[in-house]
Amino acid sequence: MKQTNTRAMVETAFVSAIVVMLTLIGTTVPLLSLLATLVAPAGIALIGIRWGSRYSCAASAVAFVLVSLLVGPLMALATILTYSLPSIFLGEAFRANWPLGKLIVIPAIALTVTSLVGILISAGVTSFDLTQINHMIDVDLKNALIESIKQQPMTQEQMDAYINRIDLAIQQAKRMILAYWFGANTVVIYILAKLVTYIGRRTNSVVRTLPPMDTWRMPIWGAGVLAVGIILAYGGQYLGYANGILSDIGLNIALFGGMICGLNGITCLLSIMKSYNLAGIFKFAIIGFLYVMSPMALVIYGILDMFLDMRARFQKRSL
Repeated sequence: MKQTNTRAMVETAFVSAIVVMLTLIGTTVPLLSLLATLVAPAGIALIGIRWGSRYSCAASAVAFVLVSLLVGPLMALATILTYSLPSIFLGEAFRANWPLGKLIVIPAIALTVTSLVGILISAGVTSFDLTQINHMIDVDLKNALIESIKQQPMTQEQMDAYINRIDLAIQQAKRMILAYWFGANTVVIYILAKLVTYIGRRTNSVVRTLPPMDTWRMPIWGAGVLAVGIILAYGGQYLGYANGILSDIGLNIALFGGMICGLNGITCLLSIMKSYNLAGIFKFAIIGFLYVMSPMALVIYGILDMFLDMRARFQKRSL
């Protein structure tokens, strides 16, 4: 038992040193920033897989202290502290064999919380006014888009209509920033999980592999979340209880439900195309075309698959 504990502590110290080194490289060389945001957290997760959450917490603490001493606490806060908690959860998820949804969602929630806390702490320490971000979006970004539009061969009426649509899209995106943030963090955690499985197989730490996307099935309650969000966002003006905060909450809930249904539509189409042995490049070309031209079609198709099992209806039949 003592020998096992000694080995665990030695590996934890070794991985902590690697995490510190990767973080320093990633924060000083912009082109290698992924070393600090993906590869280093994967090391913390691997320690959790091999020896448990206690050792991954210890590795995070040691790395945070060392990075704070070398490049300052703010940089340690933006890297180590932000990604440590999601990495600890991810290591525990692999170790306890959590289902895929739980394995991705819980670390994504942790990353959303830690990144938000990190931004607030950094803004408080540096006296940065967060309203400047809103000004940058409303003025700088909008002016840049308007200038690019003016370069296009359009009439004044077409240009005004296009600018109004851009303004509406920006205002709506600002109201749904929390859902967008969580969605982006979910993608980051999935990439991190894939990296952990790859490194884990190389080091004989992880025997589990993540299922391919064409086998994913989103829960049917995703359609219910989408419906509730739409009702909260747009039903108030018809029912006489219009409330700005409630409408913003509804938009975020609706976007979250739409992401679930849209992802189910994507995985459904991938499953069907796989049954016809369609080449991978054509699969992603079709998905990319639908996402760019009509993302709502993916959401609708995902809802239909939840209730009608479109995969069984349209997959190629065996002769």
